[in-house]
Amino acid sequence: MNLVSLNQILTSVEFFSVVFNVLFVIGIVRQKIWAWPFGILGCGLAAWMFYSGALYAEAFLNIVYALLAVYGWISWGSANNNVLIMLAKRNSFGIDSFYITPYFIFLGCLSGVIMDLFTDNPLPYIDCIIAAMSILATIWQARKILENWFIWMVLNSFSIFIFINRDFNIYAVYSFLLLIMSIWGYQKWKKHAGEY
Repeated sequence: MNLVSLNQILTSVEFFSVVFNVLFVIGIVRQKIWAWPFGILGCGLAAWMFYSGALYAEAFLNIVYALLAVYGWISWGSANNNVLIMLAKRNSFGIDSFYITPYFIFLGCLSGVIMDLFTDNPLPYIDCIIAAMSILATIWQARKILENWFIWMVLNSFSIFIFINRDFNIYAVYSFLLLIMSIWGYQKWKKHAGEY
Protein backbone atom coordinates (compact mmCIF):
# COMPACT_ATOMS: atom_id res chain seq x y z
CA MET A 1 0.00 0.00 0.00
CA ASN A 2 1.47 3.35 -0.97
CA LEU A 3 1.59 6.46 1.20
CA VAL A 4 -1.24 8.22 -0.67
CA SER A 5 -3.62 5.28 -0.07
CA LEU A 6 -2.68 5.13 3.62
CA ASN A 7 -3.32 8.87 4.01
CA GLN A 8 -6.72 8.50 2.31
CA ILE A 9 -7.65 5.64 4.62
CA LEU A 10 -6.52 7.59 7.70
CA THR A 11 -8.55 10.61 6.60
CA SER A 12 -11.66 8.41 6.19
CA VAL A 13 -11.06 6.78 9.56
CA GLU A 14 -10.60 10.22 11.12
CA PHE A 15 -13.84 11.47 9.56
CA PHE A 16 -15.97 8.52 10.71
CA SER A 17 -14.40 8.56 14.15
CA VAL A 18 -15.42 12.20 14.50
CA VAL A 19 -18.98 11.51 13.30
CA PHE A 20 -19.45 8.66 15.79
CA ASN A 21 -17.89 10.65 18.62
CA VAL A 22 -20.03 13.73 17.94
CA LEU A 23 -23.12 11.52 18.11
CA PHE A 24 -21.73 10.13 21.36
CA VAL A 25 -21.33 13.58 22.95
CA ILE A 26 -24.79 14.70 21.80
CA GLY A 27 -26.26 11.58 23.40
CA ILE A 28 -24.27 12.04 26.61
CA VAL A 29 -25.36 15.67 26.94
CA ARG A 30 -28.96 14.52 26.58
CA GLN A 31 -28.32 11.56 28.92
CA LYS A 32 -29.31 8.96 26.31
CA ILE A 33 -28.06 5.40 26.65
CA TRP A 34 -27.71 5.04 22.86
CA ALA A 35 -24.69 7.36 23.07
CA TRP A 36 -22.37 4.70 24.51
CA PRO A 37 -22.24 2.36 21.43
CA PHE A 38 -21.34 5.36 19.26
CA GLY A 39 -18.53 6.09 21.71
CA ILE A 40 -17.24 2.53 21.35
CA LEU A 41 -17.17 2.81 17.54
CA GLY A 42 -15.66 6.29 17.47
CA CYS A 43 -12.95 5.41 19.97
CA GLY A 44 -12.06 2.17 18.23
CA LEU A 45 -11.44 4.03 14.97
CA ALA A 46 -9.53 6.77 16.78
CA ALA A 47 -7.24 4.24 18.48
CA TRP A 48 -6.12 2.88 15.13
CA MET A 49 -5.67 6.37 13.67
CA PHE A 50 -3.63 7.68 16.61
CA TYR A 51 -1.42 4.61 16.68
CA SER A 52 -0.66 5.20 13.01
CA GLY A 53 0.29 8.80 13.86
CA ALA A 54 2.65 7.82 16.75
CA LEU A 55 0.35 9.30 19.40
CA TYR A 56 0.57 6.17 21.52
CA ALA A 57 -0.98 7.59 24.67
CA GLU A 58 -3.93 8.86 22.62
CA ALA A 59 -4.25 5.44 20.97
CA PHE A 60 -4.15 3.69 24.35
CA LEU A 61 -6.55 6.28 25.74
CA ASN A 62 -9.09 5.53 23.03
CA ILE A 63 -8.89 1.81 23.81
CA VAL A 64 -9.57 2.70 27.45
CA TYR A 65 -12.40 5.02 26.31
CA ALA A 66 -13.98 2.14 24.42
CA LEU A 67 -13.80 -0.03 27.56
CA LEU A 68 -15.19 2.82 29.69
CA ALA A 69 -17.98 3.24 27.15
CA VAL A 70 -18.94 -0.38 27.84
CA TYR A 71 -18.91 0.50 31.57
CA GLY A 72 -21.04 3.60 30.91
CA TRP A 73 -23.47 1.63 28.78
CA ILE A 74 -23.92 -0.97 31.52
CA SER A 75 -24.09 1.69 34.24
CA TRP A 76 -26.68 3.81 32.45
CA GLY A 77 -28.63 0.70 31.43
CA SER A 78 -29.01 -0.56 34.97
CA ALA A 79 -31.66 0.54 37.40
CA ASN A 80 -29.08 3.18 38.29
CA ASN A 81 -29.86 5.06 35.06
CA ASN A 82 -32.12 7.48 36.90
CA VAL A 83 -29.29 8.58 39.17
CA LEU A 84 -29.32 12.31 39.61
CA ILE A 85 -26.49 14.42 38.32
CA MET A 86 -24.11 14.87 41.26
CA LEU A 87 -21.26 17.16 42.21
CA ALA A 88 -17.85 15.68 42.90
CA LYS A 89 -17.55 15.03 46.62
CA ARG A 90 -15.53 17.52 48.66
CA ASN A 91 -15.72 15.74 52.01
CA SER A 92 -14.30 12.33 51.13
CA PHE A 93 -11.67 10.70 48.98
CA GLY A 94 -12.42 8.29 46.15
CA ILE A 95 -13.09 8.17 42.41
CA ASP A 96 -16.10 10.49 42.86
CA SER A 97 -14.04 12.99 44.88
CA PHE A 98 -12.78 16.35 43.70
CA TYR A 99 -9.52 15.53 45.53
CA ILE A 100 -8.63 12.64 43.19
CA THR A 101 -7.78 15.11 40.39
CA PRO A 102 -4.11 15.80 41.39
CA TYR A 103 -3.44 12.06 41.46
CA PHE A 104 -4.57 11.72 37.85
CA ILE A 105 -2.36 14.68 36.86
CA PHE A 106 0.58 12.99 38.63
CA LEU A 107 -0.22 9.73 36.80
CA GLY A 108 -0.18 11.67 33.53
CA CYS A 109 3.22 13.22 34.33
CA LEU A 110 4.67 9.85 35.32
CA SER A 111 3.34 8.29 32.12
CA GLY A 112 4.86 11.21 30.18
CA VAL A 113 8.31 10.39 31.58
CA ILE A 114 7.94 6.75 30.51
CA MET A 115 6.58 7.77 27.09
CA ASP A 116 9.45 10.26 26.65
CA LEU A 117 12.07 7.62 27.45
CA PHE A 118 10.71 4.74 25.40
CA THR A 119 8.75 6.08 22.41
CA ASP A 120 9.02 8.55 19.56
CA ASN A 121 6.00 10.53 20.78
CA PRO A 122 6.80 14.21 20.05
CA LEU A 123 4.57 15.55 22.87
CA PRO A 124 4.71 12.87 25.57
CA TYR A 125 3.81 14.97 28.62
CA ILE A 126 0.85 16.81 27.12
CA ASP A 127 -0.36 13.60 25.48
CA CYS A 128 -0.16 11.61 28.74
CA ILE A 129 -1.73 14.26 30.97
CA ILE A 130 -4.61 14.57 28.50
CA ALA A 131 -4.93 10.77 28.53
CA ALA A 132 -4.97 10.47 32.33
CA MET A 133 -7.42 13.31 32.88
CA SER A 134 -9.66 12.03 30.09
CA ILE A 135 -10.00 8.72 31.89
CA LEU A 136 -11.15 10.56 35.02
CA ALA A 137 -13.57 12.72 33.01
CA THR A 138 -15.07 9.66 31.30
CA ILE A 139 -15.53 7.84 34.61
CA TRP A 140 -17.23 10.94 35.99
CA GLN A 141 -19.45 11.09 32.90
CA ALA A 142 -20.54 7.49 33.42
CA ARG A 143 -21.25 8.28 37.08
CA LYS A 144 -23.09 11.51 36.13
CA ILE A 145 -20.79 13.89 38.00
CA LEU A 146 -21.28 17.43 36.76
CA GLU A 147 -17.62 18.50 36.93
CA ASN A 148 -16.70 16.11 34.13
CA TRP A 149 -17.62 18.93 31.77
CA PHE A 150 -15.02 21.29 33.32
CA ILE A 151 -12.31 18.71 32.75
CA TRP A 152 -13.45 18.27 29.15
CA MET A 153 -13.36 22.02 28.56
CA VAL A 154 -9.69 22.16 29.57
CA LEU A 155 -8.71 18.95 27.76
CA ASN A 156 -10.46 19.89 24.53
CA SER A 157 -8.62 23.23 24.54
CA PHE A 158 -5.25 21.47 24.80
CA SER A 159 -6.29 18.81 22.28
CA ILE A 160 -6.77 21.44 19.59
CA PHE A 161 -3.05 22.21 19.85
CA ILE A 162 -1.87 18.60 19.91
CA PHE A 163 -3.96 17.61 16.89
CA ILE A 164 -2.80 20.60 14.84
CA ASN A 165 0.77 19.67 15.79
CA ARG A 166 0.28 16.08 14.51
CA ASP A 167 -1.59 17.23 11.37
CA PHE A 168 -4.91 15.67 12.39
CA ASN A 169 -6.84 18.68 11.16
CA ILE A 170 -10.29 17.11 11.25
CA TYR A 171 -9.67 16.15 14.87
CA ALA A 172 -8.47 19.68 15.66
CA VAL A 173 -11.78 21.07 14.38
CA TYR A 174 -13.56 18.26 16.22
CA SER A 175 -11.79 19.25 19.46
CA PHE A 176 -12.98 22.83 19.00
CA LEU A 177 -16.51 21.51 18.47
CA LEU A 178 -16.12 19.38 21.61
CA LEU A 179 -15.04 22.45 23.55
CA ILE A 180 -18.29 24.17 22.56
CA MET A 181 -20.27 20.99 23.30
CA SER A 182 -18.60 20.72 26.73
CA ILE A 183 -19.96 24.15 27.61
CA TRP A 184 -23.38 23.08 26.33
CA GLY A 185 -23.16 19.80 28.26
CA TYR A 186 -22.33 21.60 31.48
CA GLN A 187 -25.23 24.02 31.06
CA LYS A 188 -27.69 21.24 30.21
CA TRP A 189 -26.61 18.96 33.08
CA LYS A 190 -26.55 21.85 35.56
CA LYS A 191 -30.08 22.83 34.56
CA HIS A 192 -31.20 19.19 34.89
CA ALA A 193 -29.51 18.91 38.31
CA GLY A 194 -31.31 22.08 39.42
CA GLU A 195 -34.68 20.49 38.66
CA TYR A 196 -34.27 18.11 41.62
